[in-house]
This record gives sequence, structure tokens and C-alpha cells, in this order.
Amino acid sequence: MVSAGSMQFYVAKIWSANQPPYFTDLYAPWWGAHELLLHGRSPYAPEVAHEIQTEIYGAPAVAADSSDPATISGGFAYPVYAVLLLWPAAHLSFSTVQTLFLCFSVPALGAGLALWLRAFRFRPPLSQGLAAAFFALGSFPALQAIKLQNLSLIAALFIAATLALIASDHLILAGMFLAVSSFKPQFVVLLIPWLILWSLSDWRRRGALAWSFAASALSLIAAGELLLPGWIRGFLQVVAAYRHYTFGHSLLDLWFTPSVAPVASAVLVLATFAFCWRYRRLPANSPRFIITTSLMLAMTLLIIPTLAPHAQLLLLPGFLCLMRYRSVLWKFGRLARLVLVASWLLLAWPWAAAAGLMVVAVRTPIVALLRWWQVPLYTSPILPVGVLLALAVLASRRAALPERELEPLTR
Repeated sequence: MVSAGSMQFYVAKIWSANQPPYFTDLYAPWWGAHELLLHGRSPYAPEVAHEIQTEIYGAPAVAADSSDPATISGGFAYPVYAVLLLWPAAHLSFSTVQTLFLCFSVPALGAGLALWLRAFRFRPPLSQGLAAAFFALGSFPALQAIKLQNLSLIAALFIAATLALIASDHLILAGMFLAVSSFKPQFVVLLIPWLILWSLSDWRRRGALAWSFAASALSLIAAGELLLPGWIRGFLQVVAAYRHYTFGHSLLDLWFTPSVAPVASAVLVLATFAFCWRYRRLPANSPRFIITTSLMLAMTLLIIPTLAPHAQLLLLPGFLCLMRYRSVLWKFGRLARLVLVASWLLLAWPWAAAAGLMVVAVRTPIVALLRWWQVPLYTSPILPVGVLLALAVLASRRAALPERELEPLTR
């Protein structure tokens, strides 16, 4: 509770102190859905982007060249079928939509945690469950997503629902949720091929997942064509511009040169699939299937072109795996212990730093603390790496985990 409270203080008083008063990630998708569904205007049009900029920043972006990507900065940057998720909201005022989103956010985060626990068949003791809930809801990625009203919350919820449905053998529904979660395509760029590979390895029993996903995805694309013919071209143009008007770089882009980073990404993705290949036949209730799926989500954060911490909602299943199998991992030797401890320390740092800032704020004006706003975020760029390595070590030991697990492990 102290950690969650101190992080809330940091997000509300320090991290967001210098943001524009109307800054929100929700306005762009809402206005794009509003204009397309009510007035038939393309949400990718520069004019719509200028209206969004005026509402959020007070004026449209000015560029010397009309082809400058900055002219559409902050605009609608989703596949057009994302407007179907916002269809009811398109008929409401934006202030009402904001209120509804705020009321939905905390239950959505709690539901996502519950779905991951269900997918893992993990029933921790009450004290551990409450601690996990407080830390998940009071983490910086969660609070940032709530503060910015970012749709990452919904995408993470749909992904958790997909895996929970797979674990309970509701493959048709799982395929539908997987397709819908592609409205944030960067979140499922590795998850989709991994689950399709898993389906192909036992087509008779799992083919329903692939068929359901394919049919649902094609239906969404076709619905987008009915709403806005030729939308794919407009979406690809916005995606190309997105990397220029935002800091659209992956973690690998920071570590390598622009020419080396794509090669490094390709090598890491191929290595990840090669590593997980041996586990493709395992059932959905196998610990290694759960661990490798969490590993895929952690790898996703290394290669997608964003450093936004709210994307790290995808690390929640990875930390649940480390929480559940920490005693198993601890027995693997000195290197495994080092990776495990490093992962938890990287996770703990934001809370420790936020608590320190809150204590200092008792005697120091908030304005004086604003220059330290980045301190709690120092570990954010390398947190996915720690989780990825810990999960890889955990999955690599064949004899340490049972291949099939029906009863919940609580210790």
C-alpha cells in the first residue's frame, strides 16, 4: 500500500507536472471514431490530426513542408477497426468518455491480473494475492496508462483474456479475442505467430484457435473496408510517420546503430522462436507453455518501436511466473539466482525512488523535485531484459518443472 501510494504521488505530482492540461492519449482515437462513424471522415486525414492537435496542444502543428510527418503528429494511429471498440463512446461527449474510462481502468487492471492467474492456474495465498494486486495496480506502467488514458489497458486485458480462454480450452473465443487485441498490433506481433505455431503443432485439437483467429481478423479487416475503403494504405502511411513524430525507437535502437538494430532484432526473434520450438507441442496447462508465452511478450518489448512504460503491462505474466517459480529458479545455481535477484531489484527501484521523493517532499517544495522526475524510471529500459533472461533460464531446465500440471502450485 505504501509503494502504491508513493507511486501515485509521483505520477500525479512530479511525472505529470509539466504536461499540458488537456493532454490525453484517449482523445485521438475517440475523435477519429467520432468523425468516421458520425461524419464519414477518414481518421487518418491531416485535417482530423490538426483538430486533435488543437484540442490537446492549443494549436495545430506547423511544418514548412506538408509532407513532414509532424503535420499529423498525435493523430489517429490505429487500424481503422479500432473505432468499433469505441462505437458507443463516439456518441458521447469527451468528458463523459473520460469519466467512463477512469471508472473502467482499475477494474480492467484487476480483471487482467485475475485472468493471468486463471490462465496460470495459480491460486496464491491471500497475502500474496493482495500484494500482487497492490503492486500491479500501483506500478508506474499501470498508473501511467490510467493517467494518459491509454488504450494499452484494453489491449493488455484482451491478451490476458486470450490466454485464460486457451487455458480453459475455449479456443474459438480465444481466437476472437486475439484478433480484437490486434488493434494494438505492436503488442501481438510475436504472440500471434507463437500461438499459430502452437496450434499447428496439434491441428486436430488446436486448429479451432487458428481458424477462429483468421476468420475474426478477416472480418475486422472487411468491416474496416466497409467503413473506410482503402484504409490499409492510410494506416501504413500513419505508421511510417509515427516513428518520426514520436521517439519511435525500440530498446535495441538505443543499444545499436540504426543499421545494426534491425539485424539484432531479427536475430533475437529467430533465436527466441528456435528456443521455444521444442515447447510448441506442450498443452496450455503446461508450465513451460505459460513461461514461453510470457517470454514472447517480454521479447516483444525489446523489438517494438516504443519506450513507453505503459507497454510494460505485458510484463505482468512474466513476473507472475517468477513469483510462482522463484524457489525452483533459486535452485538452478549462482547465475540463475543473480538473474532472479536482478529482475526483482529492477522492478523494485521505481517504488523505492518514488517513496524517497515522497519523503523528501515533506520538507521540500514539489517544484524543486521536478528536476529528479526521471529517477524512478532509470531501470525501465532494462527491465524487460531482466525478465526475459530469468524466464529463459527457467524454461531451459527440463527436469525442474513438470511437463503437465493440473493442480495449482502455491509455494
